[in-house]
Amino acid sequence: MARFLAIGAVTLVVLVVATNLLAGQAADREALAEARTINEVLAESVAGPLLREKLVLGNPAAIDAFNRRAVDQFDVQVLSQVNLWSSERLVYSDNPVFAGQEFELGQERQDVLENGGTGQVYTDETAQTLLTEDADGTVQIFTRIETPRGTPLLFEGYYSLEDIEERRAQIYRPFMWIIVGALVLLLVLVTPILRVLTKQVTSAAKERERLLRAGLEASDAERRRIARDLHDGVVQDLAGTSFSIAAAAREPELADGVRASLHAANQAIRDTLKSLRALLAEIHPPEIQADGLASSLADLIAPAGALGIQASVSVEGAETATDTQAALVWRVAQEAVRNALRHAHPSTIAVTVRSDGKKLVLEVVDDGVGFAADAAPAADRYGLRGMSSLVRDSGGRLEVRSSAGEGTAVRLEVGVDA
Repeated sequence: MARFLAIGAVTLVVLVVATNLLAGQAADREALAEARTINEVLAESVAGPLLREKLVLGNPAAIDAFNRRAVDQFDVQVLSQVNLWSSERLVYSDNPVFAGQEFELGQERQDVLENGGTGQVYTDETAQTLLTEDADGTVQIFTRIETPRGTPLLFEGYYSLEDIEERRAQIYRPFMWIIVGALVLLLVLVTPILRVLTKQVTSAAKERERLLRAGLEASDAERRRIARDLHDGVVQDLAGTSFSIAAAAREPELADGVRASLHAANQAIRDTLKSLRALLAEIHPPEIQADGLASSLADLIAPAGALGIQASVSVEGAETATDTQAALVWRVAQEAVRNALRHAHPSTIAVTVRSDGKKLVLEVVDDGVGFAADAAPAADRYGLRGMSSLVRDSGGRLEVRSSAGEGTAVRLEVGVDA
């Protein structure tokens, strides 16, 4: 439960930060949009109806009349200064020192004056000159308007960033609590669902592992039964027959040809017994113990000699492993050696086991025909592929490296229990 709460808390923090960032950006845009709307309303509804051509020409009486009639209506909290621009000069400003002077409008103002609409800039050179207060704390918003005769002018307002930020906070605050509340509610609702789903996945994984182990145990039990039946039945019968033939071959009155036939038959039976015992070891391996791993692996590669294959076993430090880990090493080695003998046609096979006290490593290397790494897995390599699941469940790692004509290397690595 603690893990789910931790995951939920981290998720909540990430979501809150992300949504707050997005909501803050939206509030910024909305607060600035409100300032632009104010500027457009003042330009079109207040300044526009009061415009006269004499004002554009700089007539002092027209300027004074415009100022007296409009000044009260320009008294907006977020607005700190108003300018009226023509294409040539500053027509009007509530900072009268600069009225009538020529200034460089800048590209943004020129574009709006020529094409219409509303634009904005932050603290440009013109603002620094005209504004008696700190221009760094303002944004300049300008809207195009026209005189009754169609002369274009630019209505410009200086808006306080502090006031805009305050308005942003007013817009943002309710949404913040809504967002946080919704996320908390979502977390409360989703966490139990995630917990149930994770529990189901965990249970399914445990059930899969249980079925896998049950399947392996059932397979081992069946292997033991078959091995026992073969050992107690066919093997014992063949052994008894071998002894009987050997005894019969020693009878002095037998002809030499008959005696030779009996010896040949007895040798054939003994060879069959060896093959059966090797088959029994494959069907059900002996109880593998860490201190007997070297001899068990030596028995495993014994059939290689009959095929003219040079095989070797080297075991170092395996006594630090458990019997279960030793059995896993033997089973992987069995599959690797079996595949090599059946399919690789090697001239050498080397089985190496070593441990440094922390991990147990098995390597089975042959110089056979190998296979292409990108080739589809062959059906006859199913046994080794099936070992991968068992190795993973045991906390180990199985790797098969091969290329056509370059042999095959099988490597198992599993941690040694402390």
